[in-house]
Amino acid sequence: MERMRRRWRQVLDDVRRRRFLDLYATTLVSLGFAVVLLVGADLPDSVRWSVLFAGMGFLLLRAALAHHREERFLDRSDYDRRPITEDLRRAKDVWIFAPVGSNFLTEERCDVLRRGPLARDEGAVRIVVLAEFDAGDAMSEQLDALLDHPVQKAADSLRETRARLAAMAQWPVNGTFAYGDIAFNPGFSLVAVNPHGAGGYVNVEFHGFRNDAIRSRMHIHLTRDDGPWYTYWLDQFEAMWRSARGAAA
Repeated sequence: MERMRRRWRQVLDDVRRRRFLDLYATTLVSLGFAVVLLVGADLPDSVRWSVLFAGMGFLLLRAALAHHREERFLDRSDYDRRPITEDLRRAKDVWIFAPVGSNFLTEERCDVLRRGPLARDEGAVRIVVLAEFDAGDAMSEQLDALLDHPVQKAADSLRETRARLAAMAQWPVNGTFAYGDIAFNPGFSLVAVNPHGAGGYVNVEFHGFRNDAIRSRMHIHLTRDDGPWYTYWLDQFEAMWRSARGAAA
């Protein structure tokens, strides 16, 4: 009995998070027709066979897609193959945690946010970066040591990013823009596009210890189908947002 309750809770959780809806819909329709036939409804053979083959088709398609999931373990070169710019332009809600932000929050992408989600009344962009530090500080030494061939000191890059964010906060936009900072570097960066909407995803990049270049860092691509881990990383951003200084409530 307890096992059955767990199964039902899992189904309800999947539906609430909009996971496997095609599978559940197919199952529901098939069960509905089974009940109709059980009570003696006289349905034409053509209808019965159509329902049977439609159900089989959906299940076979689902099985095929399950074995052809898009690659989730990537590096920065994925942004060359599948530029994130268009996703940001079409997005309604964007969350970004970029410790220094100079590589992701370029002038081009900031302008895309202005023309995309921030141009819409319901659009929202939230950004978290690190609190400002000076060159030579422990934080600066840690971040500068992440790359074998840095082209700019982390402290200088962060100052440029923070100045850009301050300018963005003054833009006259229809959507909602807010940013804040935290004093602790958790060792990853994160970009979530429409995190609670259809087709939403989150990219998490791990900084590691020593990289030849930023492009060599690993990142993972997660969607709702990844269940608890997808929720975990969204919760990580929310926790940082609650702790960020200057962030809106």
